Amino acid sequence: MDETRCLRRRSLLSPYCILTSRRTAIGTPDADTAILFFSRRPEREGLNKQLVGQDYAQSRRVAAAFYDHARRAVADSGLPAIEVNGAQQRGHDFGARLANAVADAFAAGYEHVIAVGNDCPALHEVDWAAVTEQLEAGRPVLGPTSGHDGAYLIGLSRGQFEHAAFAALPWTTDRLFPALHRHLAGTARAAPVRLAVRDDVNEPAELRALLRRNRAGALAARLRRVLGSTHCTSHVPAPSTTRPVLERRSRAPPYSSLLSRR
Repeated sequence: MDETRCLRRRSLLSPYCILTSRRTAIGTPDADTAILFFSRRPEREGLNKQLVGQDYAQSRRVAAAFYDHARRAVADSGLPAIEVNGAQQRGHDFGARLANAVADAFAAGYEHVIAVGNDCPALHEVDWAAVTEQLEAGRPVLGPTSGHDGAYLIGLSRGQFEHAAFAALPWTTDRLFPALHRHLAGTARAAPVRLAVRDDVNEPAELRALLRRNRAGALAARLRRVLGSTHCTSHVPAPSTTRPVLERRSRAPPYSSLLSRR
């Protein structure tokens, strides 16, 4: 990337954290796609989610494991990456904070933004090159969470972003994904590409289910060290046919190399 352009982007994005990838950027050196890592710091996330009941210290350590896992996945993506954590977010609610962060990324000169959060255990599996290819072809990209109520990844281009309408979507409800899909289909005039459904973790039962499925690799190993065997083998309630509305239900991402269009 041209040094002057890079310095301008860093200046415009200050005080956000610019994550440095350890690999060569996807595509040309003049990358026009950036990952927006929209997160809360583990201290706040642990307090908010309480994934280990009333044990705040354990919840904070669990949140730290998820945060570190997602941050590493983003930094290893090969794309420019911007972290906007709780202290750097601005807005009166989640929708406003996310919309402002996306707008800032576009204002810094990026043409495509991929927004992700830190609650998807399979974020490291994202095929970033495939997502970037779809965005460059003019198609927004969505990664639905289990139940198709939320999104673990939201990819959109500058011309597909309408700040006020984006902020007003029902971010903290189980109506998010269909509303987001309709919104992007309208602004892009093309149906969003859907990635494979992936789980996110927002409550204790989902955490226990993740550990019992043993599909999260290094993350699961770290969580077991944090929690010990008692918590990991405790009873996991049978899944409900109706997923409850969660207080925070929006942040994004993982992956499928087989991108499909609706």
